Formats: sequence, C-alpha cells, structure tokens
Amino acid sequence: MLLIGLLGVFQGVLVASEQNSMANQASRAAGIGSQVRVALDTLGRHRVVEGMLTGAACHAGASVQELAGGLESLDPGAEPWAVRCIMDLDAFEETADEADRLLPGYPKTDRERFRRVLVRVSRLDPVANVSIDEVAIVVSWNELGRRRFLRQFVGFYDASPFGNGTNIEI
Repeated sequence: MLLIGLLGVFQGVLVASEQNSMANQASRAAGIGSQVRVALDTLGRHRVVEGMLTGAACHAGASVQELAGGLESLDPGAEPWAVRCIMDLDAFEETADEADRLLPGYPKTDRERFRRVLVRVSRLDPVANVSIDEVAIVVSWNELGRRRFLRQFVGFYDASPFGNGTNIEI
C-alpha cells in the first residue's frame, strides 16, 4: 500500500514538473514576441512595411509558411485582409549584419528552441481609403510532439499627408 502511494506522489510530481516546464516555455515565447513587437513599433511603418517586409525576404518556402500559425492563408470574411509577406525572422537575422538585426542580443539558446516568423497582412479602410497594415509576430516551439504557436500583433497606419493626413503614426 505504501509503495502504491509513493508511486502516485512521484507521478504527481512528474506531471506538475512537466506542466511547469510548458508554462515556462509559453511565458518565454510571450516575452520574445513582446520584444519583437516593441522593436517593430520603434522602427515605424515606413521601415517595416515599405522596407524590411518587402522583396526577397517575403518569399517564404512551404516550411516557413507552416510556422505562420494559420496566418499563411486568410479566408476573406467580413474584412478582406490579404497576406502580403511571410518572413523568417530567424533566417533574416542569421545573415544580417548586427546593426541590421531586429534584436541583436537574441540569445542562441532561444534561437535553438523557438522559431520567429513575421506575417504582414493588409486591407484598405473603405471609409478613409487608407491602407491598414498589421504585422503578426508568430513565435513557435515544439511541445509534446506538436508545434505550439503564440501570436502578437502590431498595427501600422498610413500617416502621410495622402493617408490619414496627421503625419503622426499611431
């Protein structure tokens, strides 16, 4: 009887430890996503939407599209969002000069555990006739034999005199 009780206690400790480890990974992924979101917001619309997320960097292969967490193909519903770019942020930062990296101090241990992908979607605001761009930061990792995804978003609005006319990014 005592042996059965001890086995139950040890099994409970193992399950709790595994759940704690999963929560720590999700928490770390949220922190990574927040760092990327703040860096993109600091760069601003012009450098992100019209610079970083254009050209060859946006031609992601099938393996990178699978890391987009379901955002690789949007089904137009009430709001016609269109995918404009899927970029493998990890591959970009591996080949970029340190000055051009979004997060130059991103640790190698996180790079080995997590994958970071940027997905730019846009639509035209029918009232103001202004382009609205959103960038999703998708951080993913393997957990219990499957891929887990954490998504964070940052919005960019055209603030030029021909956009919303304020010259202020919000």
